[in-house]
Amino acid sequence: MNEKIHVLDSTAFFAGIPFQGEGKYYTTYQVLDEVRGRGIGAQLIHSRVQVTEPSKESVMKVKEASNRTGDQKSLSEADTSILAVSLDLIKSRLDEEVVLVTDDFAVRNVAEVIGINLSETAIRGNWKRITWVTYCKGCGKEYLDAKGSVCEVCGTKLSRKPKPTN
Repeated sequence: MNEKIHVLDSTAFFAGIPFQGEGKYYTTYQVLDEVRGRGIGAQLIHSRVQVTEPSKESVMKVKEASNRTGDQKSLSEADTSILAVSLDLIKSRLDEEVVLVTDDFAVRNVAEVIGINLSETAIRGNWKRITWVTYCKGCGKEYLDAKGSVCEVCGTKLSRKPKPTN
């Protein structure tokens, strides 16, 4: 049986995941940049983590999914890259299980929508996907795809709230 493939977000490095477990490990240069400033870069270079870039096709799929969930403004470039690399590995490693290791709720939302298996470093309890809606606290107008950060009706700064589930 093949080893499990772990795609690592920055929270996985902070938790020590690649230095204590079995399997194959992947991350992106953008995640490496996030953890390098916190003293993890030197350890990463000597570990078994492969650093790679996502395909443009997978980056586009992640961006489309984040627009559907309302998480597009919450995802950093590193978040988008790690989701896209997960998609690339799922397509190229059909006989191996690929798991994205992250504690980031926006990343988890998008991963669930596009069918990426998840593992966490610290989250406990029941986690469920959230679809967000952007709205104005001033006049109550809701936006499916807000173009700016202020309400076009009254000028109040826009906020986010979970979309009610039926």
